[in-house]
Amino acid sequence: MSLSDTALVTLTQAKAHLRVDAMASQHIYAEYVGIGNAVAVAFDLDNTPVDGSLRLYVDGTLQVETTDFTISAATITFVAAPGDGEAITAAYDTAAADDTFESFDDLLLEKLIEAATKKAEDYTGRAFIQRSITESHFGNGSKVMNIYKQPVDSITSVVRKVSENVGLGDGSTVAFSLDEVPTAASVLLYVDGVLRELTTDYTLDGADITFVAAPADEAKVTAKYTHTILAISEYTEWLSIGRLYAEGVWTANKFFEVVYVAGYDATRAAVQALIPDAVAAVLLMVAYLYENRTDQLKSESITGLGSVIYDIPSQAKELLAPLKVSWL
Repeated sequence: MSLSDTALVTLTQAKAHLRVDAMASQHIYAEYVGIGNAVAVAFDLDNTPVDGSLRLYVDGTLQVETTDFTISAATITFVAAPGDGEAITAAYDTAAADDTFESFDDLLLEKLIEAATKKAEDYTGRAFIQRSITESHFGNGSKVMNIYKQPVDSITSVVRKVSENVGLGDGSTVAFSLDEVPTAASVLLYVDGVLRELTTDYTLDGADITFVAAPADEAKVTAKYTHTILAISEYTEWLSIGRLYAEGVWTANKFFEVVYVAGYDATRAAVQALIPDAVAAVLLMVAYLYENRTDQLKSESITGLGSVIYDIPSQAKELLAPLKVSWL
């Protein structure tokens, strides 16, 4: 897995917040390097340390780089040879290969970043990084439809989902008509519950259906499809507040599908500059998840992680509160 384009923070930023070296994932706590003989000055470590992480000991005494030794890659050279029988040990961080704990640790953090970003977006009703979003809405008969995510950049399409009883067969009639002109390729046409194939079983011209063979007597013809609503004539876009206004369009008990573009900007870097408090909140949530501070979290199921301890910490809520849309 790698971070999606919609994740608000990078892996490096999350590691920095957690104080996990972005280049290191394995810590060597006590490596036996060798034993002095009062002659040898060069010794090799098992791995190349991350710069600045090496702690080298001779007989339990911490050595000082440059003063007591130098290091090149994984080779240590002492200024003065360790005494006879003196044990040399080391502790350090080392960069791991892709198939070791590093890849697992990165994978975990990436999932946590994705989950924290989604939680912050759901809590605020915002889309952070600009993208196309598809939503289903249930009509309630009111004149206003609230789009779920802000800020809205543009509306791509609004369609009404239709489930229609088209008619009954009589063994001879092949022509039937839908109530609305369907969106291209959206029609699912059934005869007595059996799905029929376009071209093979029927043709479609606008709202007019023509069967190749007439449905049998009393056979029930039904259809499911979407009907495109035209913005110019049927509704008004109030994008600044994420609403669509219409007279009599958002019919009660009807489903609508809205496709739109929302978000602050198209790149992660640009968005982070616009909403720094959201960045801080996501990093806080990643830290709470990663460090398993269960006293402030609750159980929730997250795709890819299963059931985990997860909620928005109070500090993150405070940061996100000013971004929360008015109707949430």
